[in-house]
This record gives sequence, C-alpha cells and structure tokens, in this order.
Amino acid sequence: MIRPKTGLLFFSCIIAFCGCITTEYLPYDHLSRESKHESFLVKIYNQEQLNENEYEIIGEFSVAGCSCEIEKILKKIKDRVRDEGGEGIIDLSLLGGVGGRISADNYLITGKAIIFVKNKVLH
Repeated sequence: MIRPKTGLLFFSCIIAFCGCITTEYLPYDHLSRESKHESFLVKIYNQEQLNENEYEIIGEFSVAGCSCEIEKILKKIKDRVRDEGGEGIIDLSLLGGVGGRISADNYLITGKAIIFVKNKVLH
C-alpha cells in the first residue's frame, strides 16, 4: 500500500480550503524587526553571490499555490519577507518533486529570508 506524504497532503488540503495561495513563515528568532516599505526591493540570491558573513538568516517560508499564479506566488513571498523585515531571499526552491508539484496543478516554493549584517553593495 502506498501512503501519501503527510506534508504534501497537508498543503493540498490548505490550498483546497483556503484558496489558491497559502503562505507559512517560521522565524528563526523572536526579534521584532521593522517591516520594510512596500517599495523596498527584495532580491533573490544564490549561494555563489553571497559570503556567509554578509548575511543572517532570519526565518524560512513556504508558499503553496496554483501553477497558473507563479508570479503572484513570488509576489506573496517577497511581500512576506518584506513584512518580516527581511532584505533578501536565499535558497529559493520548488519542493515536492519535478517542478515543485504537490498535485497536478499546485506548487510549493520554499526559501529563507535574510538580512545583511554588513553594508556592502552586492553584485
């Protein structure tokens, strides 16, 4: 008997009951950071672009949504990171198999919110 993965089933249920886009955020500390202004540009980085001593991870997120709304999902991610006082995103990935699919039309995107600990201009 094949059992479905509990996490995938959970996110599928959330999508079905709560609408198409659902955001979860797990802070790594209990510090209260001031939200960034809505015009603040949250950038997405990969490991090669950053040195570990330039940033601090403040939390991680997961966003589930329909494949037809990938741009809306990315906007939701950036909005949530900005609300939490984050300045960037690292380790952004699609989870749950090829293309991040958790069912025929639903995706789960995960990543980490970061703040910069040094005032450096990144390329």
